[in-house]
Amino acid sequence: MAGYIDKIVKTITPKDTLGFSWLYFLATLSWLIVVGTMAMNMRTYLVFPHESPGIGVEYFTVLTLHGMSAIFGVIFNGALAIMLFSMYTSKLSIVHRKALLAFFWIANLGLALAEIGLPDMGWYMFPPLAIEDNAVFHAFNLYRGAAMGAGYLFLALNSGATAAAALTLVIDGYISKKQDGAKINIFAKYGIAFAFVMGVTIPALTATELWFAAAIWFPSVVKVDPLLNLVLFWFFGHPVVYYVPFPLFGSWYYFIPKYANRPIFSPRWSEWNIWILSVASMIIFLHHLQTFPFPVAVRAWITIGTLALAVGSGITTMNVGLTILLSKNYNWRDPAGFAFLISLIGFILAGTQALPLPINLTNIYLHNSYWVVGHFHLVIWTLILVGTSAVFTELLRASLPGFDFSEKARKLMTIGLLEWTIPFVTIGYLFTIIGFFGMLRREIAYPAQFAPYQFAISYLAEIGIPGLVMTIAVALGEYIRASVKGGVAGFTPSTPGSPSFTLSTNQKLIKAEGAKGTEEKSGNIVKGGVAGFTPSTPGSPSFTLSTNQKLVQKLAKIEEIKVEEKKKLK
Repeated sequence: MAGYIDKIVKTITPKDTLGFSWLYFLATLSWLIVVGTMAMNMRTYLVFPHESPGIGVEYFTVLTLHGMSAIFGVIFNGALAIMLFSMYTSKLSIVHRKALLAFFWIANLGLALAEIGLPDMGWYMFPPLAIEDNAVFHAFNLYRGAAMGAGYLFLALNSGATAAAALTLVIDGYISKKQDGAKINIFAKYGIAFAFVMGVTIPALTATELWFAAAIWFPSVVKVDPLLNLVLFWFFGHPVVYYVPFPLFGSWYYFIPKYANRPIFSPRWSEWNIWILSVASMIIFLHHLQTFPFPVAVRAWITIGTLALAVGSGITTMNVGLTILLSKNYNWRDPAGFAFLISLIGFILAGTQALPLPINLTNIYLHNSYWVVGHFHLVIWTLILVGTSAVFTELLRASLPGFDFSEKARKLMTIGLLEWTIPFVTIGYLFTIIGFFGMLRREIAYPAQFAPYQFAISYLAEIGIPGLVMTIAVALGEYIRASVKGGVAGFTPSTPGSPSFTLSTNQKLIKAEGAKGTEEKSGNIVKGGVAGFTPSTPGSPSFTLSTNQKLVQKLAKIEEIKVEEKKKLK
C-alpha cells in the first residue's frame, strides 16, 4: 500500500517536463469526465421540447458547469499538457518546477471551489446577470451575497494561475534553449508560441473576474461597464478556442511526417504560419460582437481579419494534407496515426462550417443559433479531443521506451475512434441543420418540430461516448500492464535519450552474464555501451551508464574466455 501511495505522491508532484505533461493530461481527463456528465444531463432535458420554466435553473446550472469545466478545465489543462510534451520532444526542461506545480494546483482547486457554488450565469459571465443576486436571479445558487464575490475570486485564481503557468513555459523554454543551444523542433515552436498567447490573453479574463468580485464587495465604489467588460472578455474569449488546436497543428507537423514516412511538404510554410496564427488570433476578437453597432471600417476589419486567420489555418491543412497525399503509404493502422488523420479531416469539416459566420450578411441569420454550436463542437469533438488523444498516445510511448500497443489493442483503439467520430460528426451536422432552420442555442423550450433532431442527437451521443472511453482506457491499460510487467515505475526523465538502463533490463543483463554470452541472445547490448531510460522515481534501483558499460565489458570478457577454452579443448 505504501508503494502505491508513494507513486501517487510522485505523480502529483512531478520533477521533470514529462512528469508535468502527465499531470496536466490527467487533470484534462478528470475535467473531461465532468464535461461529459454535464453534457448528458443537458441532453436529457433537451429531449423534451416543452420543459417548464422551473427546470431552467437546473438546466442553466448544468450548462454553466459544462462550459466552465470545458474551457477552464479541459482547454486550459489540455493546452498546457500538449505544450509541455512539445517541450519534452525538443529536450527543453522545466526550470521553475515548484512555481509551475503551485500554479497547477491553484488553478484547478480554484475552478473546483468556484463550481461548488453552482454557478448559473454561463461560462461567458456577461453582466449584469453575472453579478445579480436577488429574488429573480442568482449568479451562484449556493454562493450568495459576499460569498458570490468569493466565487469570482476562485475563478480569478484559476485563470491567473493558468496564465502564469503558460508564461513559465515560455520563460523556461527560453532558458533551456539558451543553456543547451539546441535547435527547437516545430512542435515545440508551436507549443511555446501559443503558451505566450495564453499568457497574454488570459489576464483579460482574470481582470473581469476580479472586477466582478470588487463590484460585489464594494458596490457603491466599483461599477461594471458592460461594454468594456465584453471587450475584455472577448479579448480572451476568441483566442481561447485556439489554445489547444494551434499546438496540435505543431503536433501534426512533428508526428504526421513520421506516419507518412516522408518530410513535411513545406517546412517554410509551417514556420511562417506561427506568426499568422498567433498574431491574428489575438486581434480579431470583435467578430464575436457582430450584432453590435460598430463603425463600417471596424466591421470590414472583422471580416477581412477573420478570413486572414482562416487562410493561416488553410495553409496548415494544405501543408499537412499534401504530406499525407504524397506519401506512398500513410500508416493509418497505428491508432495515433489514425487519430491524427481524423483530427485533420474533422478540422477541415468544422472550419468549412465557420466560413459564413464572420460575413455580415450571413452572420445576422446564423448568429446565436445551433449552427454556431455545430461548428465549435465539431472542432472540439474531432480536432481537440481526438487530436489530444493522439498526442496522449505518443506520451505513453515516450514514457516507456520500447513500449508499443499490441495488435488487439490497436484494433480496439481504432474501433473506439470510429465509434466516437462517426456519431459525433453526424451530431455536428444535425446541429447545423436545426440552426439553419432557426433553433436558438441555450434555449430549453423550443418548437416541437426540432424534437426529433434533439432525440437523435441524444441517442447518437449515447453511442459515441463509449468509443472515446474505450480508446483511452485501452491505451492506458496497455501502458500500465507493460509498466508493471517490465518493472518500470514512475515516469521517464525529461531529456530523451538519457544513456542509462531500466531495472528490468539490468536484471536481464545480470542473468545473461552467467548463461547467455552473445549479443543476439541477450538482446540488450549495443555498440559503445547500453542505452535506455531510468525510472524518474528517486531511489529506484537502477544502473548508471558506467555500470552498464562495465557489465557489457565483463560479458565480452566472459565470451572471450569461453572461446579460448573451446579452442584448447579442440
